[in-house]
Amino acid sequence: MQITRELITLMSKKGYAPQDLDGLAAELQLPGVDKHDIKRALGLLEAEGKILQTKKGKYALPAQLDLVIGELLANKAGYGFVKTPIGDVFVPASKINGAMHGDKVAIRISRRKTRQGPRSEGEIARILERAYEAVVGRYERHGKISIVVPSDKRIQYHVFVHRNDAIDAKDGDMVVAKILEYPDGVRAARGSIIEIIGDETSPTIEIDVIVREHNLSTEFTLATMAEAESVPESVIVADTLGRKDYRGVFTVTIDGLDAKDFDDAISIRRDNSGHFHLGVHIADVSHYVGIGSALDQEAYERATSVYLADRVLPMLPHKLSNNICSLNPRVDRLSLSVEMVVDEAGEVGDFEIFNGVINSDYRLTYEQVDEAFATGVFPDADVRDLLVSMRELSDVLEGKRLRRGSLNFETIEPKVILDANLRPLEVIVRERTAATKLIEEAMILTNETVAGFMYWQDAPMVYRVHDKPNEESLVQIEELIENLHYPVKKLKGAHPRVIQQIITHAHDKPEKLLINNLLLRAMKRAKYTPSSTLHFGLASQNYTHFTSPIRRYPDLIVHRLVKATLDQSLSEPELVGMVDSLVEICEHSSYMEREADDASRESVDVKLCELMKAHIGEEFDGTITGVAGYGFFVQLANTAEGLVHIKDITDDYYEYDEATFTLLGQRTGRAFQIGHTVRVQITNVVIGERRIDFVLAEEEQTRKKRSKRAR
Repeated sequence: MQITRELITLMSKKGYAPQDLDGLAAELQLPGVDKHDIKRALGLLEAEGKILQTKKGKYALPAQLDLVIGELLANKAGYGFVKTPIGDVFVPASKINGAMHGDKVAIRISRRKTRQGPRSEGEIARILERAYEAVVGRYERHGKISIVVPSDKRIQYHVFVHRNDAIDAKDGDMVVAKILEYPDGVRAARGSIIEIIGDETSPTIEIDVIVREHNLSTEFTLATMAEAESVPESVIVADTLGRKDYRGVFTVTIDGLDAKDFDDAISIRRDNSGHFHLGVHIADVSHYVGIGSALDQEAYERATSVYLADRVLPMLPHKLSNNICSLNPRVDRLSLSVEMVVDEAGEVGDFEIFNGVINSDYRLTYEQVDEAFATGVFPDADVRDLLVSMRELSDVLEGKRLRRGSLNFETIEPKVILDANLRPLEVIVRERTAATKLIEEAMILTNETVAGFMYWQDAPMVYRVHDKPNEESLVQIEELIENLHYPVKKLKGAHPRVIQQIITHAHDKPEKLLINNLLLRAMKRAKYTPSSTLHFGLASQNYTHFTSPIRRYPDLIVHRLVKATLDQSLSEPELVGMVDSLVEICEHSSYMEREADDASRESVDVKLCELMKAHIGEEFDGTITGVAGYGFFVQLANTAEGLVHIKDITDDYYEYDEATFTLLGQRTGRAFQIGHTVRVQITNVVIGERRIDFVLAEEEQTRKKRSKRAR
């Protein structure tokens, strides 16, 4: 809009002083533009955070008012960070001033001295846009007062509810409360109950709450289900015409034991020169989900399938995700297939992309493949030849990645096993294996190949990018690796190869998982964008997500773009509209991916808490994963994590050394530091807060001895 550009140009001029609407109208004097038009343009700019209005009704750029715009990322301890274009700015709890997690805010930045040198600190001066219209929490009655205590502990404010606004909520119910009045730093929040999720004693209530907190969809619309019902049960002959026929090629899928939707299948052979002919066949979801259809619109809104501890919320209805789109064994399925010729150095010498039709010969699991590698016993010779060739290729591809600086994090993934009543039985800790590596390396190569093809075609595209890590976070890890006598001393500005050197050095050390988790936390989140930049974690120049269109919406968009580029149909109106929306699609998909990941992690935490509640009073060995002034966090072997509070460490007076992330005993010199192993006892578990409380086992033994002497 021309008016908004003119306003920004005017306010950017040297010597500009904040002006009100009348003053700006007089300055602009645009033909055919009245004050109403200017007022509307000012409103748009203010909503975008590009300008601010003072208390006297005058307008200026944020910088002219010594303010910076950003998003508040609150912490359950009360403080927060505001994510701004100039970096993350710390905001103490005393200067939050009524803002809530996720709010768009304007902050005033000051500098204060710390032991590590000057540090930026912010105070929230204005709340520009609220992130929450409603909160999920526990309804509590306290005499004549009723409140909703948010289950998301990053929201520090209780919401007061008048009895007339509580509908039929009972004390202890989990509810959704619409916010009628927001807190302002002086007055409390006020709201009304709009939904009762359920009773807090229900075995599924905590994960029901997580689903509502992250605004995840649980039911498909009637229009979506009607379209799903119209999709054929099996591939019809007409749909196979004009496609490359892979039904005579030996092809398998390899997935987890509990997988129901199979996005990808592989085939491979080696020629006389030793080159690998790799075929990666991806479910052709775009054939069944048309642009702008009800299925498409709901897939866009969901953006991803969500895998929770006790349920899956699929992106597409089961008739598609588990049936016609899924590459199930021994049935015809449509594919978008990438054929690659890979030399012995891991370089792709040639590739082609085809619309195909396949008939997978086997549905293999990671567990079966690892067992076959361990025992040398395979289902048949075809499976043996395929797996042996894939293993050789995955070793080659991994070696190439590591040489160029790609990161190979060694992490574990907890899988909570539930009984028929959704109660936790045990935790299986899953690590990267030879079987998972086969598929991982093949998919990375395919994603890079497709991204490179589209990049050099100069075609519209959705790329997967990963920025360089947060340097401050890397610097914090330097002290730990120095204390552990690692060969790397400096991480600030380090090339990925340096970080991989640390991962490799930690491989056979007790602190392996800790080092990997700390480095992972320092990494920025990968995201989707229409423009290609370096993927730091993979050290890849061009990368995308192409291989999981059943469960990721960006992959579905990539399939449409690749097909349109191949058949030169990008000028068709529906594709033009889709291309025009790529920025919005990328931003929404990145946001929903974060919500899904957070919900998944939180659901596992809930089940871990339920499991550990049965072990209150028992002792476990664990590793210190974080240290603060109020205590330190300890992670057990099954990944459950809890806090040892400083008040429960009574053998000395401990002070927190911020420079070394250490609690140091002033009399004994005893230190608690990240990476140390300690023995702890579980004293309390609060499932609703996803909180486990520990004490040092020695402290509990000392307490018992004192108790006996007292008797």
